[in-house]
Amino acid sequence: MMDSALIYVLLLLGVAIGWTLGYRFAKQGKKQTPDNWLPSVEALLAQAGDVSLERLLNLSQLDDDSVDLFLKLGKTLRDKGEVDRAIHLHQSLFARTDLSKHILQTLELELAIDFSHAGLLDRAERLYLELLDTKGRIKELASRHLVELYEEEGEWQEIYQLHSTKKLQLTPHLSKRVSHAVCELAENAVGSADYLEAQKLCRQALKIDPACARSYVVSGNMAYDQQEYHEAIRCYLKAVEIDSQALISLLEKMIDAFKALDDSEGLLRHLGMHWGESHYVPALVAKVQVLAEQEGGGAGISALLSELKNQPSNSGFFALIEMVVQHKQQLDKSQLFTLYDILRRIVENEPKFICKNCGFKAEESHWRCPSCKDWATIDSFHSLPANTKMDI
Repeated sequence: MMDSALIYVLLLLGVAIGWTLGYRFAKQGKKQTPDNWLPSVEALLAQAGDVSLERLLNLSQLDDDSVDLFLKLGKTLRDKGEVDRAIHLHQSLFARTDLSKHILQTLELELAIDFSHAGLLDRAERLYLELLDTKGRIKELASRHLVELYEEEGEWQEIYQLHSTKKLQLTPHLSKRVSHAVCELAENAVGSADYLEAQKLCRQALKIDPACARSYVVSGNMAYDQQEYHEAIRCYLKAVEIDSQALISLLEKMIDAFKALDDSEGLLRHLGMHWGESHYVPALVAKVQVLAEQEGGGAGISALLSELKNQPSNSGFFALIEMVVQHKQQLDKSQLFTLYDILRRIVENEPKFICKNCGFKAEESHWRCPSCKDWATIDSFHSLPANTKMDI
């Protein structure tokens, strides 16, 4: 009797569980995809044609997730080179009347970027200029993109005018760009022999960005051309103090200015200091050449060997060989061992292979270039072409 009752209870329990599970699955199966269901960006891109895109654009209401999807999709299309589709997407959304002001400004910015990528620079410029009347992040981005657009077109005066009318939202990065635009105008003024205007622009560049070493280079070049060598040197040294890499632009004229003043000691001192800061090999070569003029070729060669022992380089090595040939010097055994060690370290630091297509350098060979993804373009690295000759 007890066994029959137990079986009966278990049977009822099994029926109840089955009915419950069946009800739940049936209820889930009746769920329909909501009208505002949004696929992922990857799903949209994977589907052929613009059917999914048009469905997306025809949604009756847009929430924050929808807008975020639109923006990601537009950027992805633009990055893939499908600028026309990105423009269509952003224009369709921008025409809606149910979006907030901030979202519309964001879409306008994206549309301006689309136009820039499509080469429609006039239309992009117009939208960027409109967005300069906004505030916050939108204005900051519009300022940056507009300055970049004018840079590509060489419209330096337009950049300066935007700054003068206080329309740009300056950041440290943008201040640097604007100051270089002003320096471009200063160099144009120098080319037109309008030195007063050039000086004014150089001062303005420093007001915009006090770390603009180029303004001192331009001022130094003006002084150099007018044989005002003391002033030229002052400007050059100030430029290098701000940015040690400015030495690349002014080294030759600075050397000539020191020599014009017959100040070999000052030149030697500053070249040694700037070599230590910038590691610009021509500064080192100029230093040892001055030393060779003062104390003889042997002293210059010894100094160059000593420096190259700490900072080996191809250009320094070839300068050393040129000096040995020029001054007809013979290296002793110790110097030859040092020279061998320098050359060994140079070779060790050289890449073994290089891509003929993109220039990617590698330590091992690849059938497929890791950088440009092209096939059979990796070749052995050659420091110098076979027909290269040293100028000695």
